[in-house]
Amino acid sequence: MLKFQDLTIGKKVGFGFGIIVFILMGVVLSTIQQVRTMEKLTKRVVDLRTPTAHASLMMLNGINHSLASLRAWILLGDSKYKEGRTQAWKEQIEPSLAQMHRLAPHWTETENQTRLIAIEKEMDAIKNFQQKIEDIAQTPENSPARKILFKTAEPMAKKIVSTVSKMISMEMKVKISPERNKLLGILAGIETTASLALERSEEFLMSGRQEFKNESLENWRKTKAHMEQLQKNTSLLTEQQIELYKTLEISIPKLSTSLEEIIRIRSGDEWNLANHWLETQAAPTASKIKAMLNEMTLLQEQLLENDVAEISSRTHFLITLLIGLFFAAALISGLLGAKITLSISQPIKDISELASQLAQGKYRKKRLPSHAENELGVLSESFNKLLDKIQDDKSTHINK
Repeated sequence: MLKFQDLTIGKKVGFGFGIIVFILMGVVLSTIQQVRTMEKLTKRVVDLRTPTAHASLMMLNGINHSLASLRAWILLGDSKYKEGRTQAWKEQIEPSLAQMHRLAPHWTETENQTRLIAIEKEMDAIKNFQQKIEDIAQTPENSPARKILFKTAEPMAKKIVSTVSKMISMEMKVKISPERNKLLGILAGIETTASLALERSEEFLMSGRQEFKNESLENWRKTKAHMEQLQKNTSLLTEQQIELYKTLEISIPKLSTSLEEIIRIRSGDEWNLANHWLETQAAPTASKIKAMLNEMTLLQEQLLENDVAEISSRTHFLITLLIGLFFAAALISGLLGAKITLSISQPIKDISELASQLAQGKYRKKRLPSHAENELGVLSESFNKLLDKIQDDKSTHINK
């Protein structure tokens, strides 16, 4: 088996450089592998995790923006809030949903892909709900009670008041008597309580305060009581008043029905359909979407933290690996260099010392050790043969 010291100088030097190159290749390849892994993780963070979290946040903001604009439109009726809701969908919700669709095939968690399908379904629902609410919010159909108030109750109340006023005017022309004074009081009572009943029902419709509801019902109870008294005293009415009384008999029940319907609707949850649909349809659907988006965002944030932690761990590992390889390479290179240098320098040193002694005539019994079977070994053997030759020639000359 060929020993290291028997290698030629060229092979020793080549072997040494080969070892160093091999170590360098190992360092470079290990570094490239770690860098590629970190590049992949970084790319996933930059191109997947962060955009997904950003899209979720943008969608949440868009939903909140659209709901706020819708509420403002219901309350104020300013068209700029309709534009604001449209803008929220075009600039926030729809772009973020499209971005999620682009990112979804690359998501590492299938749960988020399932959530996205559910979110898209709920998005279609909330869009339809919002449009329906927006369309009805500023129309008479939005508040059935208000519609009844303005289209039925108020005209009917004006008709009643006008009719009673005419009857009172006619009564003022009739000769005064206790019975006629009583009749006049009844008519005045109908006029007053009917007007108050309508006013309080309107205040109840606007504010929802229970005291207005109670006052409206109480005044209407008094109106009915006055009508009962008027019915008992119809014999005191003139022919013209009788005709007007017939009008009251028709108008009073109609107004009663209208007021009862206004109070019934306002006492329920659907007195304002836009608000009711907002609270029972749009808002709950938005809450479901927000809950799913929050779950998605939390999962993405956790995955992002995991990726960042892995990048940090691999960076630390790479630094440690490079430091370890550096010292290992330095140690191996040092030992190998020292061995190669010693295997070359020692024979040369021995030859140099012997040559110096030869120059001084001190060559008897001086021979070079055989270090290896290479150039230096051949040189040492040749040098030893030269010394033997000189020694033999000198001995022959002395004998002669």
